[in-house]
This record gives sequence, C-alpha cells and structure tokens, in this order.
Amino acid sequence: MGKVKIHSLTLTALLFSSISMALYAGRNFSAGETGYGMVFVLLCMFMLGLVLYGFDRIRRLGDGGTEES
Repeated sequence: MGKVKIHSLTLTALLFSSISMALYAGRNFSAGETGYGMVFVLLCMFMLGLVLYGFDRIRRLGDGGTEES
C-alpha cells in the first residue's frame, strides 16, 4: 500500500476544533465543572497530538524520506 499524506485542510480543521475544545474547557473550569473541564482538556491534548503527528508525517513524506510501517 502506498504512503498517504493527510490533507492540510483536514489538519487545520482539527486544529480549530482543538482550540474550541480548549476554550470550552476553560468555560467549564470557570463554572466549577471540573470533571467536564478535564475531559475537554484531555480531548484537546489528544487532538493537538494528532495535528502535530500529521504535520510531521507530511514533512517526512514530502522530503522523500521513508516512513516506517
């Protein structure tokens, strides 16, 4: 199977979604709902990790480097 790049528009949408989750987490913390705030902070961190991985994958595949399976 060939190497697949992740479209940068998809990564940008994921980044904006992560930012909105961080803002929603802040709103939950200020309202005293710590549980909901922690859930959205964890989701935000997970999505940011996916975005960073996606941009790193695009960079490695764009340079002609090899991607380990």
